[in-house]
This record gives sequence, C-alpha cells and structure tokens, in this order.
Amino acid sequence: MRRFLTLALLLVAATIDAYSALPHPLALAASFSHISRELDLINLGNCSLANASIPLKDTEAKLPAPSTNLTLKYVVLGRGTQNYSCLALNAPSNHKATTKPIATGAAATLFDASCLASSSSALLHQLPEIMSNTPLGSIVFMAALLGQGTKSTDLIIGEHYFNAGGDPVFDLSLSGSQSWIVAKKDASVSAPATELSNSQSGNVPWLKLGHKDGCNIQEVYRVVTSQGDPPSTCTGQNETIQVAYAAEYWFYG
Repeated sequence: MRRFLTLALLLVAATIDAYSALPHPLALAASFSHISRELDLINLGNCSLANASIPLKDTEAKLPAPSTNLTLKYVVLGRGTQNYSCLALNAPSNHKATTKPIATGAAATLFDASCLASSSSALLHQLPEIMSNTPLGSIVFMAALLGQGTKSTDLIIGEHYFNAGGDPVFDLSLSGSQSWIVAKKDASVSAPATELSNSQSGNVPWLKLGHKDGCNIQEVYRVVTSQGDPPSTCTGQNETIQVAYAAEYWFYG
C-alpha cells in the first residue's frame, strides 16, 4: 500500500498543468525510492511535535523566535492562492506599466504535517515546492487517499482566509479542536533565494503573525514558502489576480 501511495503522489505531482511531462525516468525512480523510504518510517497525521524544530535560520534576516511561554501546537502545509488586484485597468498603458498589483489577501487549505515535522523535516521542506505546482484538487484527493491507506486521521484540518476587515484568519476546527486565530503581522523577511535564482525568488515572504483574536493559538509562522508573488506590474493583467502558492504554517499557543 505504501508503494502504491508513493507512486500516486509522484504522478499527481507530475500533473502540474496540461503541458507538464513526467520527470526523467531516473529522477522519477530516485524520487519514488526516497519518498517511499520516508513513508515507511512515519505515520502521516496526528503526531507529537516534541521533536519538531521550526527552520528560522534559513533566511538572511531572521524572524523573531517564538515566545518562550508558548508550545508548538500544529504544523500544517497550506496550499491555495495569494490574491491581488489591479485597479488601473482603464489607465494608459504607460501608467499600468508602473502600477503594481495590490495584495487583497489569501485563501488556502491546510493539511496536517505534524508527523513530517517531527520525523522527516527534510521531506517536509521539499513539499511546498511540489504542492505549489500541483492542482489543489489533486492534493485534496491524495490527502484523502493517503489518510485512508495509512489509517491516519483526516489530513485536511483547516482553512486560511482573510476576513472582511482584511485580517488573516486560520481556522483549525477540522482537526476536531476549537483552535482558531485572527492574526496580525508582527515581522516579515524575504524568502531565501531558490536554486533557480540567486536574487528574486518569486516566493512570498516568511512571516511571524501575532494574536488579534482567537482560541488556543497565539503566534503563527509562515515559512518555506513557494511561489505566490504577484506580477511586477499590472500590464496585461486582469483586475483580479490569483497566484498559486504553498507554505508551511507553524502554530504556537
């Protein structure tokens, strides 16, 4: 069963869009072997986070550490869209060329990553890049399949969105708890450059978010981000822009 699930995960990751092809056979075989070995050693959901360590040393500027009186409650993988708006569609072309998209929020589905965080952080940190390039519907299907095949609890444990006031909200009630938070931005640092770029990564910043309202959660970190940055200008863009992204979210309470 684990071998079947590993192959299914790789096939889903290969269907990034209609023009994608399967990886080179040797790369596919190596990825299959790596992910399969990792899955053989771990469960997939509802694990202790006692050994998990948030990767705050990977950026040039560092985010503040979690408050010492708090405990790590959840680690999740978020997959969704960063949303932007271009309000100057009727402006002259030369004006649109200098107008930047305005951030209007985000929406994401949250997947339990507690077991990966505690047992295989290297694999966890590889998944945002895979997930940002994989259709959300395929990921939801795989989460359901993996949960059933490994007898894990439901791997979809929450949602992330922005409320009417423009505040980020994280609702983890699908985990069976009453945990939620309306957050505010406390700190932001640029995402580290990827292997494909030594400068602008195209990945949204890493964040530390503080508590504005909620239950059981006081601080949230968005780290290991993949994609999500807007186009550089509004030239040729629709009024509403949705950019696929994925990230790790670490919750402390």
